[in-house]
Amino acid sequence: MKKTLALLSLFLVASGCSSISSAPPSDGKPVVVASFYPVGEFARQVGGDLVHVSVISPAGTEPHDYEPTAKQVASAYAADVFLYNGGGVDAWAEKISVQAKADGVAIAEMASVMNTIPTTEEGNAFDPHFWLDPKLAKAEIALIRDTLMDADPANAKAYAANAAAYTETLAKIDAAYETGLSACKNPTVVTSHAALAYVAKEYGFDVISIAGLSPDEEPSAGRLAEIAAMVKAKKIGYIYFETLVSPKLAQTIAEEVGAQTLVFNPLEGLTEEETAAGKTYVSVMEENLANLKTGMMCE
Repeated sequence: MKKTLALLSLFLVASGCSSISSAPPSDGKPVVVASFYPVGEFARQVGGDLVHVSVISPAGTEPHDYEPTAKQVASAYAADVFLYNGGGVDAWAEKISVQAKADGVAIAEMASVMNTIPTTEEGNAFDPHFWLDPKLAKAEIALIRDTLMDADPANAKAYAANAAAYTETLAKIDAAYETGLSACKNPTVVTSHAALAYVAKEYGFDVISIAGLSPDEEPSAGRLAEIAAMVKAKKIGYIYFETLVSPKLAQTIAEEVGAQTLVFNPLEGLTEEETAAGKTYVSVMEENLANLKTGMMCE
């Protein structure tokens, strides 16, 4: 690890950046570095006050195309635990994990415990958005719990208790989705990018995605016309956009077909305003459910 950090320090100096100044805390608590928001949020819930958690992808940043700074890479190499999603949403993290593991960092990839949905989309072997299904989020909590217990066995009971409490919270969200989406008059959702496959599979509705697995993908004019035609045919009244990317495409289709727009937040990251307002994975999942019920006219 020392060799890796030394090389990174030299890189920073050579590139004109300041040297690494964020030394690991001296209180003995495990340092956990997560790739982006949902993984970091779950780590905080399991670790509580017993760990230091930092997230590489900054607030308000769409993670698919984010590239970490050299300082952020160094923080992963210096951590006790490095957590990442896998599946393309944090593609850089897999590269970091190889060297971090060699440096003695405990590594956990969330996708490793998932029954993932495969995709033929270029650059992605599977859909990475499984954290939006609260049942699958419980599997992430279990993996993070086990990783922290292995890294810090002295606090194993506390990690197990924290994980159990949050798992109960996720079970309540799951129950709310099961009930809330059980009887919908128009069970089809049109959304900005392909992030809802796991939620749709779990709760039994259909999804039409404007963009692919990455929200930065630009759909063709033909694809947009095809979506507009499907929206009209299915008499869909709402088009969903999200907070971290431009709503332009969703608004364009909505205006063309006479629909309205609603937010579905894929929880790839919270904005600074959302963070300041105290929003969390749980509160946003509740907001998403309310908007899904509106859009699909659920009883």
